[in-house]
Amino acid sequence: MRWLKKYGFRVLVGIIIYIFFEINGTDGEGLTYPQDMLSIVMVTYTVTMVVLIWEVLDRIIARLNAMEFDLGQSKNLVKAILILTGVTLPLILMSCAFSEYGIKPFFSCPFGIHGFYKSAVQSELFALLIIAGRLVQMGSLQAKHLERDKALMQKELLQSQFQNLKNQINPHFLFNSFSVLHTLIDIDSKKANEFLSRLSQMYRYILDHREESMSSLERELEVLDAYLFLLKTRHEESFDVNINVDKSLFHSYVPTLSLQMLIENAVKHNLFSRQHPLQIDVYAEDDYLVVKNKVKRKGAKVSSTKVGLENIRSQYVLQTDKKVLVVESEQFFTVKLPVLSRLRLT
Repeated sequence: MRWLKKYGFRVLVGIIIYIFFEINGTDGEGLTYPQDMLSIVMVTYTVTMVVLIWEVLDRIIARLNAMEFDLGQSKNLVKAILILTGVTLPLILMSCAFSEYGIKPFFSCPFGIHGFYKSAVQSELFALLIIAGRLVQMGSLQAKHLERDKALMQKELLQSQFQNLKNQINPHFLFNSFSVLHTLIDIDSKKANEFLSRLSQMYRYILDHREESMSSLERELEVLDAYLFLLKTRHEESFDVNINVDKSLFHSYVPTLSLQMLIENAVKHNLFSRQHPLQIDVYAEDDYLVVKNKVKRKGAKVSSTKVGLENIRSQYVLQTDKKVLVVESEQFFTVKLPVLSRLRLT
């Protein structure tokens, strides 16, 4: 049984500590405890205190675990040692005081302040060994959980990247692009060449960065420019995208193809024409990159895979505690993407 193994080991440690004390003596004169009733009382008392202090340590460590106390950080490790030592030291001092000035005098055994100090120091050294062992065990478990979580995140990342690639290489969009290209070849060969160059740039970017969940904002804006050229060539003056992002944010990070995905959704779900163009604004606000479009829903319900925003959210879960903010009103649909200065995983 688990509890028997657990407490049996602690009782054994308590007996070992008692034997250590008896061999070394704790009265300051090299005397050992008499092998009579005092020995029975002392071994029982020592074992009881070891089990009690160990149980207290377990409760504190369980609390630290519940607080997600990361022992991988040196400052947290030092803090944990100070907390555990601060709790056990008073218990040890009280235990040694009771042993030295309560139990020993009762059995007419030599006692004194020197014996108290010696037993207190020895007991605290044993406590520190137990604390070290428990912290090593806790750190090992945290490392295993971290590896497990990392493996799960990597699995989710790969699945998300695969879904992202499938979602972005939209056969319908590609078909429409080729149709536009075919028309341009006959009426404007120069523009057709540029259209083909931008289309190639966009899909080269998708293929080259299909294994990256996050990209620099600068690269995302570059591919977005290519994507917008394709859309404007196809829809002409039916929509307008205003981008106002300070260059100081260019080296920050957002999910790969997230901007293109959000604009694609706006185009997909809204009505627009030359008389009533679709207005989309991309700008920075606080620590967020905002994509905001006017809402004019299509009459017929547009089918959606619903993977766009969820895919973006899943990328942020791996990198930060900040959330993707979605604000929807009668007039506007707004998505706010956290702008990250650094990445947890690359």
